[in-house]
Amino acid sequence: MSAISIIIPNYNGALWLSKTLESCLLQKGFIKEIIIVDDYSTDNSLEILVKYTKLYPELIKVYLNEQKGGNNARNYGYSKSTGEFIQWLDADDQLFEFKFRDQLNVFNLNEFVDIVFSDWILNTYDFNGVLIKEEYKKCKPVKDFLYELILDNWTPPNNYLLKRSIAEQLNKFDAWNPLTKVAQDREYFTMAALLGAKFEYVNGFFSVYNRWNKNSVSADINSEKYRSLDTMFGRFEKYLLDKKNISSVNLCKYFNAINTQRALLNIYGFPSQIRCGNLSITRITWSIVHGIRTKIKLFIWVIFKK
Repeated sequence: MSAISIIIPNYNGALWLSKTLESCLLQKGFIKEIIIVDDYSTDNSLEILVKYTKLYPELIKVYLNEQKGGNNARNYGYSKSTGEFIQWLDADDQLFEFKFRDQLNVFNLNEFVDIVFSDWILNTYDFNGVLIKEEYKKCKPVKDFLYELILDNWTPPNNYLLKRSIAEQLNKFDAWNPLTKVAQDREYFTMAALLGAKFEYVNGFFSVYNRWNKNSVSADINSEKYRSLDTMFGRFEKYLLDKKNISSVNLCKYFNAINTQRALLNIYGFPSQIRCGNLSITRITWSIVHGIRTKIKLFIWVIFKK
């Protein structure tokens, strides 16, 4: 069954592109198309991509991004896709054999499932591209997946497999938001949960996420990116308020978690710019506040700054 569209944004990913594509091709019996959207790379990415399109002309499709930026590339790739299921994949990450077999089986067993996730591996590399740490991330079934995502209990986008129906809803709501500077995938999958997607877990390590040194984009937090996070939190709040089937208890729980993260942004060095709601000591979600010093700083901030 060739049912899956794999969508890969790429910018200067030549070092990993071949390995990433080969990891997909291990499961080509399940794949309808592999769509790579190149963001005008300046390395030899296009040379590699041309080679693969010649080897697999019916399977691999390459496009140039109409507008710069990773989320624009993802949205453009989606507009070209036709598969019944969507697999998001970064150009430097890989999939493992049996991912599609086992995750598709969940959809076959339960028609109400929208997104399937599994276990995954985090590989960390140093400045020279040497693997310095390998971590096996075991997941589990979660009753309130929306709360997990609001808390930023994160897994990478290649861990998930989505039905096209939920991907279509997300596309209409600009879930891959071109204006979001950091945590784009966090926003995307949290929006899925806010739209009512049903997430289901299946056991197995089926993907690897490669993390680079601390100078990576996601680690380079500046004032613009703080504001981007604040805007993202505001978007979550808007959709929470629009949902009529959330109990007042859960709504309070979600808003407390969001405002705790807003407060953390303040004490991390961007004071007075991030809005916090009615936050008190008793309404902090302490489980997401890590470290004694941070807890003390947040306690003092809530007491004296609010």
